[in-house]
Formats: sequence, structure tokens, C-alpha cells
Amino acid sequence: MSLVLIFTISCNNKPIEPFELSVADYNYSLAYSVLYNLTNEKLTITFRGEIENEKDSALYSTTDLPKSEIRKLSEINIDSLNVLYSNKCIDDGDIKSFSFNKNGISKTIHLENYYHAELSPAIEIINGIVPEKYKMYFDKEDLILEMEECGEFQIVKSWEK
Repeated sequence: MSLVLIFTISCNNKPIEPFELSVADYNYSLAYSVLYNLTNEKLTITFRGEIENEKDSALYSTTDLPKSEIRKLSEINIDSLNVLYSNKCIDDGDIKSFSFNKNGISKTIHLENYYHAELSPAIEIINGIVPEKYKMYFDKEDLILEMEECGEFQIVKSWEK
């Protein structure tokens, strides 16, 4: 029992590998997006107007992060991620772009009405940190159900040919 406890404590004290994960949540009909920028140390939320000459504005920032959840995100292997995951049965709806930077490697991943076991939990983590008015729309059960009902997906490994 004490050996397990010591191991758990020592793992929790291990530094979190530095990373940056940005999630862009788009509202195309109103011409804006909200950018959630999460690092191993900080979360910031920025309103980005998509109309010409509209300025970005900071909405929220915190350094009070759930370390065990942040550690899980830092352990995602960027190389294993494809660039697009899309439910072919839905044309619009829940569309998010994830930009991941870690160890000098950058990759942008698009989720279109798609639940991704490694990336989608980032939305749940962010929503667990931010005040209600800044939470991203996310319905895990609905996404999974729609994927099961459709069964037709587009997954793109790379944009390069």
C-alpha cells in the first residue's frame, strides 16, 4: 500500500512536458471564433472577429489548471494524429480545429462532428476550468451516437500528396 502511494506521489511531482494546444471554436454564421489556448501552465480565451478590421479581445485567463488532466494532454503523441476526422453524414454543426505544438512539432487537426478519444477530452478539460459563459458547445454522447448511426467517416492522414 505505501509503495503504491509513494509511486503515485512521485509521478504527480514529475514536471509536465511543455506543450501548447489551441482549440478554435467557429461560429461561421456570426463571423467570429473563440480561441482557447492551453499550455502546461496557462489557459487563455480570445474572441476573434472574422470581419475586416475587427480586433481580437482577451476574454479569460487562468493558471489554475488540473495538473493530472493537463499531464494527459501533454502525453498525446502528435505524430499519431491525422489532420482531419469527419462524420460524412453531417455537413455542418460541431466543427473545431486543434493546433498542437510540442517538442518543436506542430500539427493542426480538424474535427467535424467527430468524437476523438485523445483530443475531444481536451474540450471537457477546458470546459471544466472556465466559467459557464465561456464553455464550448460539446455533447459527447450525441457525437458518439451520430457517429454510430452514420458509420461513414473521412479521415485524412496528411494534406500533402
